[in-house]
Amino acid sequence: MEVKCPGCSSRFNLPDTAARPGVKLRCSVCSKVFPLQLETPKTLPEQPLPKKGRLKKVLMLLAMLLLCGGGMAVGMYYALLRKTPPTQQEIEAKVRHLTMRGTRQYMVQNDHGPKIMVIQGRVVNEFPDPKDFITVEAALYDKDKKVLSIKEQMAGTSLSLVQLQVMSEKDIQALLENKMEILTNNTNVRHGGEVPFMVVFYDPPEGVTEWGVRISDVKNTPDNAAPAAN
Repeated sequence: MEVKCPGCSSRFNLPDTAARPGVKLRCSVCSKVFPLQLETPKTLPEQPLPKKGRLKKVLMLLAMLLLCGGGMAVGMYYALLRKTPPTQQEIEAKVRHLTMRGTRQYMVQNDHGPKIMVIQGRVVNEFPDPKDFITVEAALYDKDKKVLSIKEQMAGTSLSLVQLQVMSEKDIQALLENKMEILTNNTNVRHGGEVPFMVVFYDPPEGVTEWGVRISDVKNTPDNAAPAAN
């Protein structure tokens, strides 16, 4: 059955086996939790069962509940309304005309204690049409190419070396996620426009020998968006 999120109006397909009264769903787009609303079916009045028949029915219901309980029920709850993640080919097709320039990695000693590994650069829009909310994903690897840490960050913000040295982890992350900066620099990015990005790893794990960064997502700019400054 189709379910519509009351928060963001996103629609999802819910397996009929999971559609039952009282179940709570979590939207994978806006994270809103809401109860499943089922239409009450119109049925004929139930005829009273003989005592033996009613007992058999109760036992069958109990058996079904036991079969659906435990780990199966937990797994079903977390699977509800979760969209299938895009494949690598779908991501590559979506961002195929976005390129990165000036990408570099360096270490910073923060005054509050932790060492900071910084990966930064610029994303260039080579699509003919404008784009919104470009997102990058950085990963750290050991000598065997095993992923030690991975982090996704929306582009549009960047900090100075002094800020990285003197500010706390909480304040640094707040600036990297500053909505006003992101809306100013990372929306309606026209053809040829550039967007800065910075990914920060606090106390990176031991054994890091390589790093990588890729463009992981982008949105289309609405047709009625105002012209961008860049």
